[in-house]
Formats: sequence, C-alpha cells, structure tokens
Amino acid sequence: METDRAIIRLREGNARFEAGDVRAKPINEEFRRQLAEAQKPFACVITCSDSRVAPEIVFDQNLGDLFVVRVAGTVSSDEVTGSVEFAVQQLGVPLVVVMAHANCGAVAAALSGQPISGALAEIIDRLRPFVAPAKEGGHEGRRLEAEVSRRNTRHVIESLMTDSSAIAHAVTKNRVGLHRAYYDPASGHVEWDF
Repeated sequence: METDRAIIRLREGNARFEAGDVRAKPINEEFRRQLAEAQKPFACVITCSDSRVAPEIVFDQNLGDLFVVRVAGTVSSDEVTGSVEFAVQQLGVPLVVVMAHANCGAVAAALSGQPISGALAEIIDRLRPFVAPAKEGGHEGRRLEAEVSRRNTRHVIESLMTDSSAIAHAVTKNRVGLHRAYYDPASGHVEWDF
C-alpha cells in the first residue's frame, strides 16, 4: 500500500537525520526547473511553524517530496483542512501526518494560563481545551507538554475526518492514511502514533 511505503520513507529519512547522515539532493538549476513543471509529493505533513521543525529536513527529503502545512501549535482550522484537501484531492498524497513537537511555544503559552491578545489568542485558545484533561492525568513538565500535544494531534485528525467529506472518503477507501507524530528537536527523533 502507498501509505505504508510513505511511512517507511519518512521513518528511514528521520533515522538518517537523527544519525547525521542526510542524503537529500543538492538544489541546482536543473532540479528547480523540473520542480517548476509539477509537484508530486508522497506525503502531507501538518506541523508547527516553529523554525526548528522543518519536515523536509527532519525527514531528510527533497524539495517537492512533502506537501507541508504549518501553523503555530499544529492546531486545526478551515485553512489547514482546505490545504489537506488540496493535497489529497489534487495531488493524490497517500499519507497525512500531524506532527507536534517538544518545547512548543504555543503549547507552553496554553499551559501558562496567561491571557493572550490578538490573533495569537485564537491559536492558543484552540490548545487550551487539552490542558485540564492532561493535568488530570497526572502529567507534569515535559510529559504534560507532550500530553497536550498528543491530545491536540488527535483532535486535528478528528477534525480532518469530520470537517472534510473528501478526506474522510479517501481514508474510508484506504487511499489515504492519517498518522500522528511527535518530534524532539534535541534528539532529532520522531515518535510515531504517540
């Protein structure tokens, strides 16, 4: 199945990145020209806009291999859902990965309970519902952050399935797989379905 091959490709790329043995192609004029003609990504990755979390690098992939949707906190929104619909319907990606990460500033802001204003408040408000249940589970420190992220990534996947009949249909027909991941910038390791 295409989904399984895509996951293997991401896992192998992350293992190379973690080991410091990256193999992505150098970007030259010819490669850019080829990419300019069309894109054929093998996976869609929804992740945080944090500068330390670049899926193409973390998974040791080339420009054009991944369709990446980035938003602070890896939260769901109509824009995220629409972007994933494009990847599924127009580009035919067989895999969608929702990847949170350790030391996320948006998660830390949600955990702080401090008031936040402006457009950022909308993002943080989407994470806050996961704080109380994570605390009730007895989690603290980094484990608490990870638990909030875990609950959020589950919610993002549920939102993709409930807010988009196109994505739900593709998943039901086994044309697309949805998976969660958690990246640790300190080690470089990506944990799957955490």
